[in-house]
Amino acid sequence: MGKYITGDVVLKVVSVLVALVLWMYVMNEQNPQVIYTVRDVPVQLKNLDETSLALKDPSQKYTVDVKVRARRSVIASLKPEDIVVEADLRGRTEGENMVPLSVSAPQNVEVLEVSEKEIAVVLEAIVEEQVPVYVEVKGVPAEGFAVKTPTASPQAVLVKGPRSQVNASRRAVVEADVSGKNSAVVLSLPVKVVDARGNEQKGVSFRPETVEVRVPIVPVATVPVLPNLSGNPQDGYIVKEARVEPSVIMVTGGTDVLKNISQIYTDPVNVDGLSQSTSVEVGLQVPRGVQLFDETLSRVRVVVEIERANVRTLSFTGEDISFRNLQAGLTAVPGNHEFVLTVLGPNSIIDKVDVKSFNIYADAAGLSEGEYVLKVKAEVSAPYELISLEPDTVEVTIKRQ
Repeated sequence: MGKYITGDVVLKVVSVLVALVLWMYVMNEQNPQVIYTVRDVPVQLKNLDETSLALKDPSQKYTVDVKVRARRSVIASLKPEDIVVEADLRGRTEGENMVPLSVSAPQNVEVLEVSEKEIAVVLEAIVEEQVPVYVEVKGVPAEGFAVKTPTASPQAVLVKGPRSQVNASRRAVVEADVSGKNSAVVLSLPVKVVDARGNEQKGVSFRPETVEVRVPIVPVATVPVLPNLSGNPQDGYIVKEARVEPSVIMVTGGTDVLKNISQIYTDPVNVDGLSQSTSVEVGLQVPRGVQLFDETLSRVRVVVEIERANVRTLSFTGEDISFRNLQAGLTAVPGNHEFVLTVLGPNSIIDKVDVKSFNIYADAAGLSEGEYVLKVKAEVSAPYELISLEPDTVEVTIKRQ
């Protein structure tokens, strides 16, 4: 009986061994151990003291390739995130740090090799710096109104972040829309920190995140600036042109005051006895109740061109005379007379003028049908001067058309 029991045990042991051998054979043939390289395994950065340090380039991603050995079935389902690669940044300082890597894998995966044993991590100190607030005005106010210099409160924000990004931060920008407005705009607006090119700095924090903005909007008018000349040039010379730079300016004041202002004169510019051109800076004669929109503009430049003068004599007939203020339905027929107009002007342009360059007229206001002798006048404007008009009367018949 004992022999039979012993034989059974031996048989069972042999069966188990045979089964084990067969299993190992099947595993090695059907699911063998293979070597495989897992590409682009992300490196996890840990233990960085974020109160004092930051990555110089937060967008940089670190990866390595890891060579492993495992059964084919395990490799088939193995993903890069199943392998943990870590770089411990504890105790690191500002600048470039060479940090060794530690690797761990699932129990049934053997790590054979890592493409990098260490990585270079560049760290920067966390710093703070104040940058000014700049208000960007968007849109156009109501017609007849303009925007004066806006203000922000506070006038600066405190920017915090990696040293290079804080150093690149130039200003804090807020945008205020004044489209169609005719009075001051007061808003609480969010801040955006930008670099010198206007690109937003994403890697920094700042406080406060909003500021109070006031944009003054005032009534304005744009008026010409006219030169105020005094005296006369030397005999034989004439002012060819007098111009002001700038030729127009913007003024502000009460709406009623602005309606009645059509120009602003400069302070007097003395040209007495001059025989050559001149250029001077002078102030402006600003009327009461009016202010210059540009408060920094205190003086303008007056350029006076002076040339030798010459005389030109022009002949014309009554047909060249216009009759102003004729009653409706009436017409004026001048007599057939010749007139002579003598003017003085700059030598360089006097030969280019003719009778049509001037307004020659007679006033027929209040006259009915009949024959009259009317005064003839000539409107001669700068740079020309009237010397004489002969004769200075015209015989005219006024009749119905």
